[in-house]
Amino acid sequence: MKRVFVCVATLLFATAMLFANGSAEEATAANNGELKGTLKIWSTLTQQERATELERLGEKFEAMHPGVDVQISVMPWSGVLDKLMAAIMAGNPPDLTVVGQGTPQTLSESGGLEELSSFIDRIGGKDSFLGTSLSVLGSSTDGGVYAVPLYITPVVAYYRESWLKEAGIEKLPETWEEYYELCKAVTDPAKNRYGFGIPLGEGNHAVKTIWSFLQGNGVNLVNVDAKGNWYVDIDAEDKQAMIETYEYLYKLIKDCSPTGILSYTQANVRELVANGTIMSRIDTPEIYYNVMKISPESIDDVKYFQIPARKTNSQYMGWVGFSVPAKGNTELAEAFLEFCYTDDNLLDFYLSYPYAMFPTKAETFYSEKYQEGLPDVLKPMVPDMAIDILSHSASIALASGPFPYAGEVEQSGILSNPLLKMFTNGISAEAAVDEAIASLNNLFR
Repeated sequence: MKRVFVCVATLLFATAMLFANGSAEEATAANNGELKGTLKIWSTLTQQERATELERLGEKFEAMHPGVDVQISVMPWSGVLDKLMAAIMAGNPPDLTVVGQGTPQTLSESGGLEELSSFIDRIGGKDSFLGTSLSVLGSSTDGGVYAVPLYITPVVAYYRESWLKEAGIEKLPETWEEYYELCKAVTDPAKNRYGFGIPLGEGNHAVKTIWSFLQGNGVNLVNVDAKGNWYVDIDAEDKQAMIETYEYLYKLIKDCSPTGILSYTQANVRELVANGTIMSRIDTPEIYYNVMKISPESIDDVKYFQIPARKTNSQYMGWVGFSVPAKGNTELAEAFLEFCYTDDNLLDFYLSYPYAMFPTKAETFYSEKYQEGLPDVLKPMVPDMAIDILSHSASIALASGPFPYAGEVEQSGILSNPLLKMFTNGISAEAAVDEAIASLNNLFR
């Protein structure tokens, strides 16, 4: 019987060993061609809807293979990269794990993940996946594939239609300046209304907004030379563009956000958007879950538009995939993945949490069954607007390809801490950018 473990404390080295203990020993030895053994999965999909659907997939796989026991350990995103690294170093990783952007690049560099090119060929080949979800986000610097993309998510800017009408605004913003003016126009502390929000108290989420604006201003941060050597690619023009971006975000936050913004987490900001305190933030469509729970009567008032660009349309995109640790039960892990990506087995999973998960395989994304199952509020976004956004977007530090330290850039606060210090320590935008560049350079030492 499959068991679901909910991990609420930090998993240290010994805990990582405990979770995965026995994975290698419980081989998938085939008796009469049947799969046998325990499949241990680490999942960061904590929301009940998708946790339930992943569990349902495990149960269906068990029914097809009575000799298999699927065990799913559910844990938060925070610190998961360190937990995986500890488990891999201990030689006792899970057999299959859910990973976020940057993690495949970081873990594959140490040889900790199984290379999956031959597996990808079995489930339709590289061309069956949308955009860069596999070619960059699931790949590494050696050209190999180290993650099967599970879902992708476009990021957009939100607004309240009624607020704009009250402010006499008839045109959605097409420039940064217009976006600032829009957010400023609806900000009224006397009404407890604010134009903009960003989770500055949670760096790994704040960085997504920062990256979107850096990308929109033509900054990619890193690049790779002809010999495959990565380097910080910030010249004088790029540095000035970074300074402009930090100055812009500082002004936008200072003039259009609640006073407590410095400590707000993503959950805080989403709740304040849903209850009508904050009008706009840069986020995935997952914000609609909060609106439905807190103020369902206003669901039709919350609209979205593409983030205004300054130099390019590039911005942040969400991505999550499956990776197979090299020292786990790789045969059983790949068998489960092949089951997931066969027919419509993942369709109910996507539709269980549709605002945050768009299919990565084109045949599923464009299928009539998927399109018809979407909530009405998403149908104008999918497929045209979402595909347009995803076609020119990239996850953090992955705009130039599968950068090996992308996971560290996202999770370490390299881009978000300097912006926070502009408020807490009073440093200038130039000093903030110098700190970010220095931290990037330190990754290569």
